Amino acid sequence: MKRTVPFLLSALALVVLATGIAYAGGGHGEAHASAESCLSAKAAKIAQHGWLGIETEKAANGYAITKVYPDSPAARAGFRTGDVLLAVNGARFADKEAAKAEKAKLRVGSKVAYTVARGGSEQTVQATLADVPREVMAQWLGEDVLDHHVPLDRQGENRVAEN
Repeated sequence: MKRTVPFLLSALALVVLATGIAYAGGGHGEAHASAESCLSAKAAKIAQHGWLGIETEKAANGYAITKVYPDSPAARAGFRTGDVLLAVNGARFADKEAAKAEKAKLRVGSKVAYTVARGGSEQTVQATLADVPREVMAQWLGEDVLDHHVPLDRQGENRVAEN
C-alpha cells in the first residue's frame, strides 16, 4: 500500500495537469483550475459521506463483503468477510432508488443500521461512519481518475505506467 499511494498521487497529479492542458487545447489557466476544482469537489463529496471500512462486490441480493479493514467502523461493529449487505437504514439494495436516496443522507458521524445476511439468517449491524482515511481517499480518487479521465489503449488498459 505504501508504494501504491505515492504512485496514485503522482498519477493523479499528472492527470490533473494533462486534463487541464487538454481542456485548454494545450494552454494553461482556467481549464487547469476547472480540472482541479472538479477533483476537489469529488474529494469533498466522498469525504462528507464517511467511511465504513469495507470492500464489496455485487451479489444477487446486495453486496458481499470481501474485506473488512482493521480498526475501521466496520471492524468495531462486527462486520465479517462473507456477510452480504442487504439494506441500509431499512432501504433494501434490491430497491436501487431507495438505497441510493438513503446512502445520499449519510455523513461522517452518522449511526447507520445495516441489514446483513450471515449464516442463513438476517441480522442488523450498526456502525458509526468515520472520516475517510487519507490512503483510502487517495485510492478512490486515483481509481476514479483512471476510470473516467485516462484514455485506454487497445487492450482496455489505462495508459499510465508505473516508473
